[in-house]
Amino acid sequence: MLRSYYSIFTEEEDGGYSVTFDEFNGGTQGDDLEEAMTNAREFLAGILAYYIEENIPLPKRVDHIHPRDLSENQFVTLIQADPTPYIKNKTIRKNVTIPEWLAVRAENDKANFSKILTDSLFEKYG
Repeated sequence: MLRSYYSIFTEEEDGGYSVTFDEFNGGTQGDDLEEAMTNAREFLAGILAYYIEENIPLPKRVDHIHPRDLSENQFVTLIQADPTPYIKNKTIRKNVTIPEWLAVRAENDKANFSKILTDSLFEKYG
């Protein structure tokens, strides 16, 4: 479940970088560009997981950030992250009712009902 959001990287006087995500009113930093990129991906994955777990609507991604809004020591890039590893994956049991003929076909096919339902719910709710 990859999601992409724009981030603004600001080079600091000490050579490090701060990273902000306007949609989330937050960000991170790194001692160098590579560390800042890694931390930005981890920040985004973590905040997305929080929003999903708390059932907070995910912010719409802005279409772009215009370069005139940036200073000379800033640049914009998309950061892509997968929140799935950060989401608590505690499972719960649910009883469902389905047509008998469908259950027979699925059982004959050795279908994994839990996986099919989970995949369908992910497709519907992301």
